[in-house]
Amino acid sequence: MKRPILVIQMQRMGDLILSFPLFLWLERAFPGHPVWVMAEPAFAGPLARLSPRVRYLAYGQHDVVAGEKFHLVLNLSHRRESMDLAGRLQCDALVGGYIRDGVSRVAGEWQEYRMSLTHNNRHNRFHWADLNALDVVPLPVMAATRWPEPRVMPPDVRTIGLFLGASEPDKRPSAAFWAGLVGELERRDWTPVLLGGPGEKDLCRDVRGLAGRPVASACGTLGLDQFAVLGQTLAALVTPDTGPMHLAAWSGLKVLNLSMGPVHAWETGPYQPGHVVLRSARDCVGCWRCRFEGPRCHDPFSPTRVAGVLEAMLRGGGKRLRGLRLPDLEIHASGRRGGLYDLTPLSVRPKAGQLVGAYWRTFWLHAFGAGDGAACHGAAAELRAAHAPLARVMTRHALRFLRTLTASSAAAGQALDWEREPLSLRPLSGYCAAHLANHDASPASRKRALDLAERHLRFLSDTE
Repeated sequence: MKRPILVIQMQRMGDLILSFPLFLWLERAFPGHPVWVMAEPAFAGPLARLSPRVRYLAYGQHDVVAGEKFHLVLNLSHRRESMDLAGRLQCDALVGGYIRDGVSRVAGEWQEYRMSLTHNNRHNRFHWADLNALDVVPLPVMAATRWPEPRVMPPDVRTIGLFLGASEPDKRPSAAFWAGLVGELERRDWTPVLLGGPGEKDLCRDVRGLAGRPVASACGTLGLDQFAVLGQTLAALVTPDTGPMHLAAWSGLKVLNLSMGPVHAWETGPYQPGHVVLRSARDCVGCWRCRFEGPRCHDPFSPTRVAGVLEAMLRGGGKRLRGLRLPDLEIHASGRRGGLYDLTPLSVRPKAGQLVGAYWRTFWLHAFGAGDGAACHGAAAELRAAHAPLARVMTRHALRFLRTLTASSAAAGQALDWEREPLSLRPLSGYCAAHLANHDASPASRKRALDLAERHLRFLSDTE
């Protein structure tokens, strides 16, 4: 038997579900190599029947992996104990974070890029599910996957699931919002049912109290596998960005994602095609952490608007959604482009920030060997055509940054203060800082940073 592949995924439930595509791709890219997954038993147990066929292990099963020789170890967890374990295992190849001799490192270009997104993800255009795989699975293998569209239920199915909670209060609507949405749905002849885990019991009680009448609820009563089964009977699920949202999308339940608070739909939106994301049109959307006293991105969401989007989504799909104009809100559809996750704007034209993000997407694909320079020139040209002053400013910043790198390269080991750069340049400055730190500012890493800065300047200045 061929050597197994070990994936270490010790993060939250949603992270494990977003690793399911990786498990499929590993089976296709490495035929004959068994796939083992080390995950939290509380999540792996109920999800095992819903996930691709892999061997699940708990973190405590060190004796099982300690003497094994792996073909590949892929650590997707940033927990110190996971990094320490990854650094001690025997393997032909290692990708992701690891610790050896007390020093933390990250192996793999895409995993290094992912590390650079910490507090720096505004212009990131790569989904976590794709970033899990890009270092080890060829893009053609990923692109060949055909994900099924979500189920279209018969017209007489009128039940809508409302998943109330999220990992942080800022990432979910208030109890008053949910109570208002219950009323809006009932007025439109839909039947809402409140959903949530044990942590949502109090929130569910508040919603039912504010509604002032009986509302169907399954909060705190369903395991993850039971939740997936219930989803087979629902017309759709309205939900913030949370683990059960990813389970719903994976299992074919149509999702309306209320993307609010410190979440980024490009990274953690519903992964399969055909779902709908509703988010604020504020320039700060997609932040790592809210810089205001309270998340202002919640303000444009109202029960009436959400109910209208849901009805258009279920009755007319993209055609009806394209006709909606909701000031301060954007409607997007999940899909695929070039084999990777994509969000298609349905109700708005691309803004400056979206074009900047599109440029950086082509840049990193080119930088890591998965795209060509022509796409970068094309994205930069589109940015110049739509926002010429911004493109000129970005070009000046690119030139100055190249000079900064040249000076810091001459003074080897000088730290790079990436946060001093403007937002439009931070994808590059953040990556260069992470790359240099990860390689102790070696000559090769300094050369790599300079090369990337030169390419960026060349694309923006449109020189072949």
